[in-house]
Amino acid sequence: MKIIQGIYKGRNFICAKNTRPALNIVRKACFDILSKEVAGSSVLDLFAGSGSLGLEAISCGAKEAVFVEGDNECIENIKKTAGIFKIEQQTKVYLKDGIKAIKDFFEHKKCFDLIFIDPPYCKGMLKKTLQALEEYDILTPFGYLVCLGYFKGDCPENSKFSLILKRKYGQTLLLIYRK
Repeated sequence: MKIIQGIYKGRNFICAKNTRPALNIVRKACFDILSKEVAGSSVLDLFAGSGSLGLEAISCGAKEAVFVEGDNECIENIKKTAGIFKIEQQTKVYLKDGIKAIKDFFEHKKCFDLIFIDPPYCKGMLKKTLQALEEYDILTPFGYLVCLGYFKGDCPENSKFSLILKRKYGQTLLLIYRK
């Protein structure tokens, strides 16, 4: 897999066999839509997998990317890629459950401008994650939630966040929310 935009465009990142990285077309759409918001932002890549969304954000000018993933192989691959790109100072990587990480960030008063949520499909994790973010708000006042889900899954409605974009790309549903 390759970075598709920004200063690392065309560079490969390491991807574990058991992951489903965001498709190039989906990543391109995300970063085309949010290009002005990415520069200088603090990014959280929940359920990071390969780290493709957070790495793409760094490539497009994010000041930092925090990766949260529950699989050790994925975590090691993200660290290796950060080393290859020489962006270790801009990245933090946590081996942790996504919901638990949200609570921990809230307790430590850590907020993000852009939160990517790309959980395993068909397990109800997108809805649970949005509920956790509603209860433990770690999004800056003008921040965005970028959610990737299975197109046949529910499009979670949320009282705290407004759905501003909904698009289907193959089997992936791209949802962008804002406070």
